[in-house]
Amino acid sequence: MADVDAGMSAGAGVDVDAGLVLPGEEAVGLMEFCGVGARDREEMLAARPDAVREPEWWAVTAALAESVVREMEMAVPSTGFEAWPAVPMESSAVGLFAGAWALLACVPRLVEVHARRGVPEAVTRATVSALGGVMSTHRQIFGRAGVGLIPLWSPPLRFRGTDFEIGRHAFTRAQLGIGDGVSGHVLMMHIPPTGRLDAQASEESVAQATRLFERCYPEEPVAAFVCHSWLLDPDLADYLSADSNIIRFQRRFDLLPQLPMKDPSEGDREMMRLGLHLSVPDDGPLTEDDLDRVPQETSLQRAFVSHLRAGEHWQLRTGVLRKPS
Repeated sequence: MADVDAGMSAGAGVDVDAGLVLPGEEAVGLMEFCGVGARDREEMLAARPDAVREPEWWAVTAALAESVVREMEMAVPSTGFEAWPAVPMESSAVGLFAGAWALLACVPRLVEVHARRGVPEAVTRATVSALGGVMSTHRQIFGRAGVGLIPLWSPPLRFRGTDFEIGRHAFTRAQLGIGDGVSGHVLMMHIPPTGRLDAQASEESVAQATRLFERCYPEEPVAAFVCHSWLLDPDLADYLSADSNIIRFQRRFDLLPQLPMKDPSEGDREMMRLGLHLSVPDDGPLTEDDLDRVPQETSLQRAFVSHLRAGEHWQLRTGVLRKPS
């Protein structure tokens, strides 16, 4: 991790009291470490925040970076974590990259934390590659470089040492709250958009995570794995084959009861954004124009449209997977 070590020795980073110091010459190496492609590296360098030229975006970048440092190594509380909000659509390139620069400034601190905990370098690299991944998704959805038009949930957690990519899945350290206080720890389980949801790869990922967190975070014994996703909607079984990877994934979980949703279209938008990688409205139901934009090449794409046109909604469901013995 020579490039990252260079970033630390050069003083890049953020201190809650001293303020923000952005990476300088080492920025390209840090971006490469975080999986940022060549085209996005070039545009990100051109959109570097400057305290004099764009003081408002500098303040935003500093505030975001400071929030990561303040919460470094903290598990997600039982009350949850609020995503970084998206910036206005008309924001400048500097605004679109402000969140990316904030995360990049925190890489040296995160590497120190992972090394102290004994997290393998391969896991660290896979974890911070979320920065390059979200840039690719941002460009695919909006046709513009940056990260700012996507509400960022996972990347801030990854760069503060709370969320880890281990094999096929990502896992977020979280407190389990029951009644009046914290009653234990769980790992929130996510499915990054990195390809097929292979059943064997999924099981191996859970087994690897179990071993890693037992070794690196022994003070947080894991009670179970919890997944909250459109992937667990039982209605998918009406459209997909019983041996599909999604249905096989569902069968491993015990579903919690479904509670009424304040916004019945939330699951529709999440599935369209995360499952189909298409832009969605900020709120409200999807329109016929939205559905017309969905290709009809895969079983999942056809299921998505057919279900909504039948007057139904897709649900975000929560499932519990017991820790492997």
